[in-house]
Amino acid sequence: MNKKIARICAFILTAVLAAGFAGCGETGNTSDPAATNNSGLVVDDKYAANYKNVFDGKTVLDISVTISEAYYAEILAAPEAEQFYNADIKIGQDTVSKVGFRTSGNTDLSEYGDSSQNRYSFKVKFDKYVDKQKYLKLDEMYLINLKGDPSYMRAFIAYSAFRAIGGDAPLCSYANLTINGNSQGLYLAVEGVDDAFLNRVVGNNDGNLYKAQEGVDLAGSSSLALLDQKNGDDTSKEDLEALINALNEMPDGKKGDIESVLDVDSALRYIAVCTGLGIYKSYLSKNPDNFYLAVKDGKFMIIPWNVNSAFGAAGKDNGVSVNISPYEPVYRTTMAERPLVWKLLAVDEYCARYEGYVTAVREYLEGISSVIDTVNVLIGEKVQADASAFYSYDQYLVAIGKADPGENATGIISMYEYATLRCEYLKSLNF
Repeated sequence: MNKKIARICAFILTAVLAAGFAGCGETGNTSDPAATNNSGLVVDDKYAANYKNVFDGKTVLDISVTISEAYYAEILAAPEAEQFYNADIKIGQDTVSKVGFRTSGNTDLSEYGDSSQNRYSFKVKFDKYVDKQKYLKLDEMYLINLKGDPSYMRAFIAYSAFRAIGGDAPLCSYANLTINGNSQGLYLAVEGVDDAFLNRVVGNNDGNLYKAQEGVDLAGSSSLALLDQKNGDDTSKEDLEALINALNEMPDGKKGDIESVLDVDSALRYIAVCTGLGIYKSYLSKNPDNFYLAVKDGKFMIIPWNVNSAFGAAGKDNGVSVNISPYEPVYRTTMAERPLVWKLLAVDEYCARYEGYVTAVREYLEGISSVIDTVNVLIGEKVQADASAFYSYDQYLVAIGKADPGENATGIISMYEYATLRCEYLKSLNF
């Protein structure tokens, strides 16, 4: 089908914690940084030029956390509190002392129920208790437990896809995690979107950074309260108001003032990868969330986050979204409810650039078998040996397309199958 015709058709269809416990050799309230603490790891600036090699994605890191047993017991008793505690962390041969350590996941933590695995996702904040402490200039990272992904690969590959088409995304590497000497299994270590990320991507950490909570549709002022400010001195949110107003006031098919407040290509890449890879726990989904807005050169750019739902792993998907039109790339919602999508794609120039990004994603999907093979060589044996895994090794093999699916007990479509079907559909539309 001719792209122009297809596009036209698509648009028409349109607790307060007790003090006194010992933590990593320190005493005192967990919420107060110890003013006398020194950096646990002293590194030369030349050696610490950046932390990219930590997240090269080509090796599996060894990460061990040491934390007071009393503190750890409190974490396990109330994981949903997401309370920081003092801990030491060892990454490879480097140890950083007195970092902030807590669970991560918000509503995802409630899914555990009375699970005995205690295999949570965690956040590590290196400067929580020691002012300006960094690890190779990294200020925070997340340790993701890969729950909900029997392939172990969805987030890892999705972030790679963003970078492959010229977008910006958090860096990540796999890691063997232990806590107090006990193996937690294979995790994904992900660069936090904070000061270090801004310095790496934007060039400084002076501008505003906002994290979207669930419900940020950018359709009106109600989104302002759902965008948490993570960085920046100007707390008026006037920049966000300007973005929302410029977006919603764009004349039909016209640019309006959008280029004065938005890095349009950043948004087009984001939309293209999310629809191409079926990331439908994102701005494109029924309950929009999982993205950041960062300011670069006076304009907002969109940063993807928490892309574990890639390749049809979102609830109620399981492959349903493989035939979603790239010209109407929303899932369980309407184009009218996602102005960042329909307003931009209604502009012919922007739509043509977007088509190029979708084509680049399709080309990435054509090589998915090789990508999966490479990652499998890296982590396959680790998955097989992971005694605390949420899925069996056989389920992992099915999920990456290395075994006959038979009766897929996970209810999550094989990543390889989704990628193949999505690629074929995009090719049928001449992408």
